[in-house]
Amino acid sequence: MNIFIGKNNLCNLGTYLSDSSIHRLYIITDETVNDLYMEYLKSSVDDFNTYVYILPPGEENKSIDNVLSIYDDLIGKGIDRKTLILSFGGGVVGDMTGFVASTYKRGLRYLQIPTTLLAQVDSSIGGKTGFDYKGIKNIIGSFYFPEAIFTDVTFLKSLPKREITCGLGEVFKYGLIEDYNLFQFAKDNLDYIYSKDLDTLMSIVDRSVAIKKNIVSRDRYDVGLRNILNFGHTIGHSIEAFYDFNKFNHGEAVILGMMYEFYMALELGLIEKEYFQEVFHTLNSILSPILFSQKEIEELIDIMRNDKKNVDNNIVFVLPVDKGKVHVFYSIEEDLIVKALKGDWF
Repeated sequence: MNIFIGKNNLCNLGTYLSDSSIHRLYIITDETVNDLYMEYLKSSVDDFNTYVYILPPGEENKSIDNVLSIYDDLIGKGIDRKTLILSFGGGVVGDMTGFVASTYKRGLRYLQIPTTLLAQVDSSIGGKTGFDYKGIKNIIGSFYFPEAIFTDVTFLKSLPKREITCGLGEVFKYGLIEDYNLFQFAKDNLDYIYSKDLDTLMSIVDRSVAIKKNIVSRDRYDVGLRNILNFGHTIGHSIEAFYDFNKFNHGEAVILGMMYEFYMALELGLIEKEYFQEVFHTLNSILSPILFSQKEIEELIDIMRNDKKNVDNNIVFVLPVDKGKVHVFYSIEEDLIVKALKGDWF
């Protein structure tokens, strides 16, 4: 899988495609990206016949109904296996596009052009595709890797602050699971990141992509090492689902999940209090944790019981054990989860 990272590098897309047997492109995007950047993309591939399918934005639209609508459009337009599917957007667009590409006519070639910080550092890379169903995130999906990813950091200039925070959730995660120096760099450069300084953004995108690509290359189908990428996601996914995917975006939920799971690690004696405080204060500076009631906690734990990572009916957690290091734990006492979510500690 080729990953091209740069500034204004979409001009190389036409050259890349000219070396293939592709003559038609089917672009899947959302309303926001279509309005901002579709003309720019089309100018890079003006030698190809293009079709565009536009999704409504937001996690709540990552549904089977929209997947089926795309299939209907593909069939209606007579899209064949010599057409390249192109994902042009954030994580929701990328996950759904990858799933459609993996299943339509038993698989079409596809590329990713991620336009959000989260998609550039995380969701475009790992080959995970899918959609949410019955309130469970990504419960239906497949592994299907794009043949190439064109990452242009200039797209990040148009992101609202909240989308930067969303991407930072995954950037901080990489630092905490693999590279403590990345965590420190992002922490020390938050002002530059939020002001969308392209050189700073290039630095965190480059390093994050390198970390995820290395982990994925060693465990393509998520059966071992790759589990560490789920740090913050056990509680994070439950928070997303609890609020019906419309109060917190994925990266925000991961930030919240990492805070609660860091506290669990502290209570288990896995990390020093100083490390906990450093991480908690950093994450808390960009997003405040939530005080959950007992009834809400019971609902959150019920959601966690449906997590696809679980083994033998045990809720699986990835917890920190040192600076930039985590381990997977297959049996955690439920009382500890409850204690963390009650939030008496913050």
